[in-house]
Amino acid sequence: MQSTSGPEQAVVDAGIKAFTAEKGLPRVFGMEQVEYTHASDEHGELKIGAGGPRLRLGDKLKLIPPHCDPTVNLHDWYVCIRNDRVEALWPITARGAIR
Repeated sequence: MQSTSGPEQAVVDAGIKAFTAEKGLPRVFGMEQVEYTHASDEHGELKIGAGGPRLRLGDKLKLIPPHCDPTVNLHDWYVCIRNDRVEALWPITARGAIR
């Protein structure tokens, strides 16, 4: 997470260059009171509802992209995580491939 300007909003380092937005905006995993409300190129805005978590600078969030295959095409690697640890890096070998 990048910053907060109050308890009801935050900015994250994940905009439309991190995921495709053609089918909507991502959901914040495990935080039903937090809504991703706006995406710019590099950043996203979160609205934190009543009873939601108090987010702080440096908190890590998991975002669920709205459409996975064009989102995968934006990245060079899958980062495979198990039990909060990076277990493997898988290259996305067909990224940007055009026939």
